[in-house]
Amino acid sequence: MLTREEVEKMRKSGEIPTVNLKIFDNIYSLPFSQFVIDHENDTEELYTHYIDDVLDLKDDNLGSYLNAIKSVEIVDNQSLEKEDSFLMSLYMQTGKTNAIDFLINNGVTLNRDAFINAHKLILKGTSSQKFSDKDHRTDNEAFVVRVENGNPKIRYFALPYTDIEEAIKKIMEFYNSDIYDDRIFLKSQIIHGLVAALQLFDDGNTRYARILQNIKLGELTNKKYNYNLQLPALYGTRAYFPHRNKYRELVGNLAINPGYESWDAWFNFNLNRTEDAIFFIDNKLSSYKKMIYKK
Repeated sequence: MLTREEVEKMRKSGEIPTVNLKIFDNIYSLPFSQFVIDHENDTEELYTHYIDDVLDLKDDNLGSYLNAIKSVEIVDNQSLEKEDSFLMSLYMQTGKTNAIDFLINNGVTLNRDAFINAHKLILKGTSSQKFSDKDHRTDNEAFVVRVENGNPKIRYFALPYTDIEEAIKKIMEFYNSDIYDDRIFLKSQIIHGLVAALQLFDDGNTRYARILQNIKLGELTNKKYNYNLQLPALYGTRAYFPHRNKYRELVGNLAINPGYESWDAWFNFNLNRTEDAIFFIDNKLSSYKKMIYKK
């Protein structure tokens, strides 16, 4: 186990990469490869067929379905980061506000207070609840580890805490802009990648990144197709479970070298996971319809 002094010495040496604000340099001008564009179009075709199936549900059945898959996602999102799914399920029964509902109720424009407070809600009821009173990290001790030959090694250091407020501002600007709004998956995946790579918080960074992706996808779906779904109809966390290591590797690549190749690999990976999620949930939706419409 490295001491605080050893970690600080390694950080100052510059031998290990540190995430910096340059990750924002290219996000407004990413030259999406034709492969990524075609991949997203294929994914969107699957998705719109699924949404049509969702919209076949009427009134209370639609609301029940959207709330049910939201509840499953909340537990899945925590479980992917090794939180106790049973305890999380119990905590949800207390009626506490969750980050998804909080962000939905906040509206489509995200401001700093909403961004910070939604993250705090993610940590409530978890093993990291002690961090839920902080707005963000207040030191430079955060780093990401990878295991090489059975030995943990620091892969990169998180964004310096003195740059966090500027990073939040830049995330808000991108989130609230209309750039790439027609690319409903790619824009939401950029937001996911930024928040996951920057490591703004002591814990809950990737959990929050996935939530923001889901919220933005739901918002852009309503905007592009003129729907009025009150909650997202698709969540993808369950599809990441078999791919944890690859997921973390790609987040690390964005953190260390946020160039076009890293973004392309990130998009293709996430589009694959989205397709996995669509196939899974569409099958569950079919079963749900058989249950409620059985005569």
